[in-house]
Amino acid sequence: MKNSLHKLLAGLTVLLLFPVVIAVFYEYSRINDSEKLISTVYKNQLETIVSSINSYVQDVADNWGSRLEMGLKFTEDTSGIARLVSENKSINGIYLSSTDQQQETIYQKNTDGFSRDSLNLFLLSNQDEVVRLKNYYKNGYQKFVSHFLSKEHVVLFFVGEGRNNQLQVFLVDVNLPLFLQNHIRPRIQSIARDNFLIALYLKNNEEVLVSTEKSISQNQEYDQKGEMWLFPFLEIGITLKEQTIADLARSRIKEGLILMAIVLIVLVGGVWFLFSSVKREIQLTQIKSEFIANVSHEIRTPLALISMYIETLEMGRVKSMEKVKEYYGIIGKETQRLTGIVNKILDFSKLEKGKRHFKFGTCDLNTVAEEVLETYQFHLEKKGFEVIFLPEENLPCNWCDKESIADAIVNLIDNARKYSNGIKRIEIKTGVRKKFTFIEVKDFGTGISKKHQKLIFDKFYRITSGDLANQVKGSGLGLAIVSEIIKAHHGKISLSSKPGEGAAFRLYLPKLHPPKGSKQ
Repeated sequence: MKNSLHKLLAGLTVLLLFPVVIAVFYEYSRINDSEKLISTVYKNQLETIVSSINSYVQDVADNWGSRLEMGLKFTEDTSGIARLVSENKSINGIYLSSTDQQQETIYQKNTDGFSRDSLNLFLLSNQDEVVRLKNYYKNGYQKFVSHFLSKEHVVLFFVGEGRNNQLQVFLVDVNLPLFLQNHIRPRIQSIARDNFLIALYLKNNEEVLVSTEKSISQNQEYDQKGEMWLFPFLEIGITLKEQTIADLARSRIKEGLILMAIVLIVLVGGVWFLFSSVKREIQLTQIKSEFIANVSHEIRTPLALISMYIETLEMGRVKSMEKVKEYYGIIGKETQRLTGIVNKILDFSKLEKGKRHFKFGTCDLNTVAEEVLETYQFHLEKKGFEVIFLPEENLPCNWCDKESIADAIVNLIDNARKYSNGIKRIEIKTGVRKKFTFIEVKDFGTGISKKHQKLIFDKFYRITSGDLANQVKGSGLGLAIVSEIIKAHHGKISLSSKPGEGAAFRLYLPKLHPPKGSKQ
C-alpha cells in the first residue's frame, strides 16, 4: 500500500512540476532574449545621441563658415565678423590664405596667435588636405577639418568664397575647452537631464574636457563611445547615471530568478501539501478500514459469547444453578462490554457533529475522580492493578460537565489498563497550574514514541508498531473522545511519555468561572 502510494504521489509530483520547470526555463531564456533586445535598443539610442551631438557641432561650424564668407563678400558691412567674434569667446584668431599664397589676419585675440611664417608652415604641412578641401568645395560639398595643436589652440580650416568670389582657405584658431563649454555643454545637458552621464574627453590621455557632471573620474566606464566627427581627437562617452545597462540587465535577471524561485517554492509547497493531504486521506481510509475490522471483531466477540451461553441455557445443558448464575454473569458482562463499544461510537459521533449537549455546572475534580474509582477500582484490582490516588487538598472547583469529565477519566484509565504490560500500577493525581486545575492519569506500560504523540488524539488512530495492534484491542476512539470533551470545556491536554517508561496524560480545565461560550 505504501509503495503504491509513493509511486502515485511521485508520478503526480513529476506531472505537476515538469511542465512548470519547462515553463520557468522558457521564461528564463526569454528574459535573456529580452535583455539582448533592450541592450540593442539602448545601444541604438546612445548612437543616436552621439549622432545628435556631432550634428549640432557641425551646425555650429557651418554657421561660422557662412558668416565668415558673408562677412568677406560684403565688404561694406564689416560688423558681421565682429559680431561673430564677440558672440564666440572661444575664437582666438581668424586667418585667410588665397590661391596665390597670400595670407591675411582677419582677427587675432592675443599675440600668441599665428605669425605669417607659422601660418605658411601650417598650410605647407597640410597642403594635400587643402587640395582635397578645394575639390570637395568645387563639387558642392564644404568640409571642415580640425588640427590639434594644443587644447587652447585647435585649428579649424575649410575652403570657401571670399572677396571677389575667389576660393580662399579659412583658418579659425579655437580654444577647445571654451568652445565645448559654451556650445556643447548646454546641448549635452539638455539631452542627458537626470538620466545620462555624457562626457567629451581627449583620446590620447582620456582627459575630460566637458561633461554633464561637475566632476568625473578618468576611469569612468561608458556604455557607448563615439568619435567626434569635427574633432576626431575627441571621444564622446555616454552611460546611464544611476546604473549601467549591464547592471540593469543583471538586476532584472536577478529579479526574474527570484520570482521564478518563489513560484517554484510555492509550487513545491503546494505539491508537498497535496502529497501530505492525499497521504493523510489514504491513511485515514486505511485507519477507517482497520477501525471497521476492529469494531467488528470487538462486537462479534461478545455477541458470540452471549449467543453461545444463551443457546446452552435454552437447551438445558447446564444443570447446576451455580453454573447458570456464572453464565448469566458472563452474558451480563459481555452485554455491558457490547453496550460500552456502541456507546463509545455514538458518543464520538455526537461530539464530532457538535450534537452532544453538556450540562455545565460547578464540580470538584477530586470528587469526580473518587466516584470513577468507586466504580472501577474493584475491577482494576481484580485485573491485578495497583491504583494510587493523590488528590490535591483545597482544589478549586471547575465549571464543567461532570458526566463528560468522568467519561474522559474512564477512557484514560481504560487506556492505561490496556497498555500496562509489565508494571500494573496506575497513578491518578489532581493539582493546580496557573488558571487551570488538572487531573493526571499515569501508567508504567509500553509508553508512546514522539512520532505517535501528535497522532494518537486523531479519530481511529491506533499505534500498530510491534505487535501492539494484536495485543491491544480497541476502536481507536477513546483518546479522540477525550480530546473533543476537553475542547468543549476550553481546556487542554498534555502528554509526557517515553517508550518503555509509561505515559502520563494530564487534563487541564479552567477553574472557578465559566468560560465564555460554554453551552449549558
